Amino acid sequence: MEEVMIRFNKILVPTDFSKGAESAYAAAQKLADTFGGKVDFLHVVPTIKYLADSARRLGTPIDINEDVYPKIYEESEHKLKKAMSQYLKKESMGEAKVLIERKPSEAIARYASSQNYDMIVIGAKGIDQTKLMRGSTTEKVIRKSKIPVFSIEGRLNEQQIDNIVVPTDGSMLSFAAFPMAVALADVFGARLTLYRVMELYGNTATGNIPSPGKEEVVAVYENVITRLNDFLAEQGIESIHVRRSGVSFEDMVTITGKGESGSIPLQTKVEKGVSAHYEIESYTADHADLVVMATHGHSGFAHLILGSTAEKVAQYVKKPVITVRPDKKLFE
Repeated sequence: MEEVMIRFNKILVPTDFSKGAESAYAAAQKLADTFGGKVDFLHVVPTIKYLADSARRLGTPIDINEDVYPKIYEESEHKLKKAMSQYLKKESMGEAKVLIERKPSEAIARYASSQNYDMIVIGAKGIDQTKLMRGSTTEKVIRKSKIPVFSIEGRLNEQQIDNIVVPTDGSMLSFAAFPMAVALADVFGARLTLYRVMELYGNTATGNIPSPGKEEVVAVYENVITRLNDFLAEQGIESIHVRRSGVSFEDMVTITGKGESGSIPLQTKVEKGVSAHYEIESYTADHADLVVMATHGHSGFAHLILGSTAEKVAQYVKKPVITVRPDKKLFE
């Protein structure tokens, strides 16, 4: 039996020292306030291979590794410690780590996994920010990371986390994010919404898109709840169960463990749309305070909500997004 309790004992905050990256600092401290644990900061200095090669060809008496990198390393470590002292409470401060790697996103994901972090908290936009989407480094970290990634733009106000939205296509893979969402809803006193998009196919140019009937929408809802409970049972998560209310689309999530029990309101929203990620973006913009969803990681495209849809949602949604990578067993 698995408990629903989730601990964030080790939180990693990658930063490029930009304004966009700063969004993650306060959010990490909020998580540390709520769950305890330590916050480490990480800065990755990209290797300048072409510069080293050029200097060698030209016979320039400068050794990149001995002359340049030690100075950059020292300066970066100083900036990390300064940022930590400004944004973190003393009891939450962990280590400042500088890495020199060719690909920052791969280095972040690899380091977080090898050092057994519980979560990566990263600014949605860093130096490579655009006005439209999360920065490319953040997007790549989301894609490669084996541990949950919390990407945030702006401030996190835990007092205003009222509705946590979990997008799903009804597959077992998409439910991998549900236990995390339940744990966060329990801590923040929030409600949960399962959001299911029925992708419709037809002649969009003429607007000739078939409209599902009420019975079909109810059938989709019933299927989602049945499969979710099957997923929880198959994963041995006995501490979480969806209790049917008798009213379609309105149920309760019950949490049990250590002699205590609690319940969280669960709404299931089923909507039709031509594009899953567009519908998710539109819905979460108006209704979500936090989005928690599964992503496919390295295993290739899985189902509708996973793969490219998850990445597009993580790129364009303005609300804080937590992505959770499904266990390998679920891909089998």
